Amino acid sequence: MTIEDVARAVGVSPSTVSRALQDAPVISAATRRRVARVAARLGYVPNQAARSLVTRTTRTFGLMIPDVTDPVHGQVVTGFEQAAAEAGYTVIMANGFADPQRERRAIALFLAHRADGVALMGSVLPQARVRATVRPAPVVFINGEHVALAGYASDLATGCIRSDDLSGIDALVRHLVEGGRRRIGYAHGRPSASDLTRRDAAARALRRAVPGSRLIEYGGEGWRSESALAGLIARDRPDAVLCYDDKLALRTIAALRTLGVRVPGDIAVAGFDDIPFAALSNPALTTVAQRSEEMGRLAVGMLRSALERAQMPRSITLPVQLVVRESTARRR
Repeated sequence: MTIEDVARAVGVSPSTVSRALQDAPVISAATRRRVARVAARLGYVPNQAARSLVTRTTRTFGLMIPDVTDPVHGQVVTGFEQAAAEAGYTVIMANGFADPQRERRAIALFLAHRADGVALMGSVLPQARVRATVRPAPVVFINGEHVALAGYASDLATGCIRSDDLSGIDALVRHLVEGGRRRIGYAHGRPSASDLTRRDAAARALRRAVPGSRLIEYGGEGWRSESALAGLIARDRPDAVLCYDDKLALRTIAALRTLGVRVPGDIAVAGFDDIPFAALSNPALTTVAQRSEEMGRLAVGMLRSALERAQMPRSITLPVQLVVRESTARRR
């Protein structure tokens, strides 16, 4: 079924059908409705490839995330796809796995499909270099993870979205100290901007709350198992351990349990992200909640604004919320 078949059935020109299906205001509302009814009855599907040659747009966005199995990344995808669909865009998605080569291949895929805009979550590539590669298409960065961004002061002034990790970690450390925890450790994730930022924020917050105290560090690039990490924690017996994220916190609690260490009776454990499993774990996990789905929606809004106004909006830092649960309860 072609656009000419629809035009003959309605009794108008093919160009009128094309404009009517795009809701062009130059076509009357009555004609637009009649064309839509006939097109639906005949089963006509517009040829997007042909349309893109005329409009010079593809109505597609590229979205790269580190790993679709991660709950936080999945929430970002949900918000992004919902907002894109509402605006009439299709999403091409790729996993970067925090690997520079894979990320470059994902960007090349988006460019090959002539995506109108690109959003990268957790990218380990330099932001300025990526922007130069993707130009003239706009690019938005969600929680950029290149290690040079530690502290987040080096984010680009426009087109970046991230959570306020600094205030979240500060609130979490204050909560632990107010609960009687003084010797506090930090369990590292993989080397990344957010890992380094959370560690440094925890160290500063602890020094402010308990002058003279030093943050105890666990893990880092050298460790590969939660059982080994739990063994170090069980040996040291800190009052509390702040884990890089909820996944690491939940695995650490499980590993500590096998060693006979009670959480929170012996050691308090907290995470970051507030993934859905955090509230269902035993004990329920104290954490910092990010607005992950909102990040996805905001990324689409930034891309649309850049396309429509030829100017990328300023970078955004979203507030976070401390969520206190059983894993950091006071010692009895």
